[in-house]
Amino acid sequence: MGCADLLDDTMEEKRKRFSTGHYAGNKWGGKYLRAPDIFYTILEKGKGKLVELGKLADVKFGTKTGVNEFFYIDKEKEGKWKIENGFLKPVIKSPKESNQILVDIHSLKLRLFMCGKSKEELKGSNALKYIEWGEKQKTKDGTKWCNVPSVSGRKNWYDISDRRPSLLNFNYLINEYGITFYGEVFASDNLHQIFTKSDIDLYLNSTLHWLFQNLFGRVSFGGGLLKIQAFELKKTYVLEVRNNKIREKLYMRGCKSLFEEIGIDPTKPIREQEPNPLPDRAELDNIIFDELGLTKEERKEVYWAVCELVQQRLSKATSLKK
Repeated sequence: MGCADLLDDTMEEKRKRFSTGHYAGNKWGGKYLRAPDIFYTILEKGKGKLVELGKLADVKFGTKTGVNEFFYIDKEKEGKWKIENGFLKPVIKSPKESNQILVDIHSLKLRLFMCGKSKEELKGSNALKYIEWGEKQKTKDGTKWCNVPSVSGRKNWYDISDRRPSLLNFNYLINEYGITFYGEVFASDNLHQIFTKSDIDLYLNSTLHWLFQNLFGRVSFGGGLLKIQAFELKKTYVLEVRNNKIREKLYMRGCKSLFEEIGIDPTKPIREQEPNPLPDRAELDNIIFDELGLTKEERKEVYWAVCELVQQRLSKATSLKK
């Protein structure tokens, strides 16, 4: 389904919503119930410009090892086993491991054990010693690691060398907003890997994409966490943005809270405030807003809408907890 097709679908749903007082429902689920009007404006102005992510990129669930205790190597285990460097790959296991968009592989705490060789080929190596140690270890229920169903079907239970590192990795469990990390590393199943040759990483870290995240995702975890599955991420819309100066400024600094990034005080009425985004965020957003032809008021609407959606989601979770 293209942008124009979705627009026709969404506008029809919008008419139904206001004319009948209820939502008729379709395959897109309850997104329209919480979609602000600016969503439809963006789709209208984005005709022929916005493209589904899935048409520009291959989006895959991150690496599911089957036995994390074996495949993730920390500094202590690396020092103990002295596994050859060729079998240890940089990996981001949790979004918390990087406090900025640009992933510094040297600061990552873990390495991924990746070996595509047979035991015969590994003779005399520390990697083989580690594999043989792993084959003696058991899960809490007494199953040997090598016999765990998720790994036992492989030709060599320890072999996950079919996985590839990706330049873009998106954390799909979202508190305030999802980050698309930049840096060629392997990723755990806490992230989605995005394989593409298009310059879409800046857009994926824009405020406009935060809006789409909150509309296409689903609240299915405690604390108001939003989850976006791979097929949902593929349906979000993107633009190509080429600007190395903004990438350098935005990606090297630490990630702030959504409200600090946008310049809104969440303790005060959102629409009584003038959005004041951080300079590099404003610079990126304005490139996208200009491309879509958004007016000054429509740009404010994007900022207000994102803040409202996040505030409502997190506030609801807090009130339910109480």
